[in-house]
Amino acid sequence: MKVYTPRRRDDKECILAIMEKFLKNIKKQIKKEGERSGIDKIVTDNLLLPDRLIEFKINTYGKVYPAYRCQHSNIMGPYKGGIRFSEDVTRDEVEALSILMTLKCALIDIPFGGGKGGIRVDAKEIKADERDDIARKYVQGAFDIFGPEKDIPAPDISTDENTMAIMAQEFSRISGENIPNSFTGKPITEGGLHGRTEATGYGGVAVIEELCKMENISKARIAVQGFGNVGSHFVKLIKEKENPVIAVSEHWGGIKNEEGLNTKELLEYKRRGEQIRTEKSVNISNKELLEMDVDVLVLAATENVITKENAEKIKAKYIICIANGPVTRKAEKILSKKGKIVVPDILASSGGVAASYLEWIQPLENKSYTKEEVFAFISKKMKKAMSDVYGKKRDTLTKAAFSTALLKLQNKLS
Repeated sequence: MKVYTPRRRDDKECILAIMEKFLKNIKKQIKKEGERSGIDKIVTDNLLLPDRLIEFKINTYGKVYPAYRCQHSNIMGPYKGGIRFSEDVTRDEVEALSILMTLKCALIDIPFGGGKGGIRVDAKEIKADERDDIARKYVQGAFDIFGPEKDIPAPDISTDENTMAIMAQEFSRISGENIPNSFTGKPITEGGLHGRTEATGYGGVAVIEELCKMENISKARIAVQGFGNVGSHFVKLIKEKENPVIAVSEHWGGIKNEEGLNTKELLEYKRRGEQIRTEKSVNISNKELLEMDVDVLVLAATENVITKENAEKIKAKYIICIANGPVTRKAEKILSKKGKIVVPDILASSGGVAASYLEWIQPLENKSYTKEEVFAFISKKMKKAMSDVYGKKRDTLTKAAFSTALLKLQNKLS
């Protein structure tokens, strides 16, 4: 049996170091904001360690894949969080992301706790049968800790509604009964939710609408870094007449049109799997997009996009973090001193978990929510949280968001 590891040893060591630092920084921020906000030390100490973190192996097709599930805190309710298939998955990563999920759910008042899971596998290198077998064996390995009242997983990087359908079916098979709300992010035919695919992107739209209202912005010019599921749905749903999209980028680079991109044309190229372009657009690099003179920069790709090395070059007044950890703490300090406002990921990326809550309660209510109802729910939750955080703004919205979430967790315990 071969244990799967990233192809290059130096890559693996770099990833481990980055994720170790990522986890340490999140814990450091909890400590600092806890002290600054007068949070009981027992509460913050509770949040510095997960309730449970399991590690097991998945044997399939002559290979062994490391698998993880972290259940951080169930103060607000059952653990909730995605499962990713990625060659970069580490213990520290799933723990860090589970903490952020705890804070995210508290911030937008969703009765879930924080969880996260993953399998270290290169999703591009495996065939469909192997992918399906990994999904089933992941459920088998973590079956005892899953369940609609315990821990409800969802899709994440390189997992989708079909992966969730397979996992939910396997959970029901082992349980001996059909339990549709054991997993969320499933196909509509398997008890999924209308609007779930667009939910995270739509949450970013709701945040920008509220931000424009509070900052008295009538028309915001927007650049979007990352044009995957989240970024493309954000572009699809933003009201471009009020907030024109000037530029978008993928991993190879991007395009811009200072007069505003034709988003329908752009999305059609995306749908066909072709390189994105529109009439009158010109190619730009990701670096150029980040440094464009726009009102709003939406980060919907990966972590550590804006760092202390490039923060001084960012011209956008508002940075919306729909991706996980795209702005480092040091970079945010630099941006704040320049008068920039960063909307953190624990707020801006919360649309997905808000939608997951509706999918979870659908079978309990014997109801199927419409897309309009889902978007209305997300909008209400996101705009309320944005208003709460903006009202507590100190030097950064991230500090205010952490403080708001910690206070809600403390109140829940009292």
